[in-house]
Amino acid sequence: MLNLSNEVLGLNMSQLTPVTIILRVFIAIICSGVLGFERTRKRRPAGVRTYMLVCLGAALTMMTSQYVAINVGDTDVTRLGAQVISGIGFIGAGTIICTGYHQIKGLTTAAGLWASACMGLAIGIGFIYGAIVTCIAMFFVMTLMDKTEHDFLQHSHQLRIFVLFHSVDGIKQFILFLKGQKYSMMDFETTKVGGESALGALFTIKYPEKLTHVQVVDGLSKCEGVVMIEEL
Repeated sequence: MLNLSNEVLGLNMSQLTPVTIILRVFIAIICSGVLGFERTRKRRPAGVRTYMLVCLGAALTMMTSQYVAINVGDTDVTRLGAQVISGIGFIGAGTIICTGYHQIKGLTTAAGLWASACMGLAIGIGFIYGAIVTCIAMFFVMTLMDKTEHDFLQHSHQLRIFVLFHSVDGIKQFILFLKGQKYSMMDFETTKVGGESALGALFTIKYPEKLTHVQVVDGLSKCEGVVMIEEL
């Protein structure tokens, strides 16, 4: 079996001592700070401080569980940690928003906070190796995979747009315009916006490979009855 050493600077991190407590807190700050900085750089709702606090709180929870087990005796050290995993949801939910165009934002940030809490639990109990490997993997997903996802969507020849119309008649003209341009309408949903006559709609369309997203949006904006178009 694979033997993973939890020694750092010659110290056994699975033991709860003043020095290992300080090291665990320090590692929690560094790991969560790396992930939080990436979110701050992209101006997401939860940034460096939020990630640090979540990870530190989770680490303290596991250290408290270990302290109770050492000083009280036979007890379940995972009980408090389980409450962290389920309870972090209220913070994650606060980062998820639905924009005026019915677009969901904040799911990645919420997932990152949850994973950061789990990372904090690992650090808090002294499983440093697993926490650091996970931190590196999470940073890879948040940075490199973001560009990969963006490039994939740019080359998928599918486009999701929000279109604002003067009236209902504008939607009919827009659908006919799509058919005339040989665009395939994959999805369609209307939503009330602003005044009594204004009407918005969400479209998912597939367009010919020879065109780019910018060309498609510019072309659709010329359709009669369209007030504005925004790519989602």
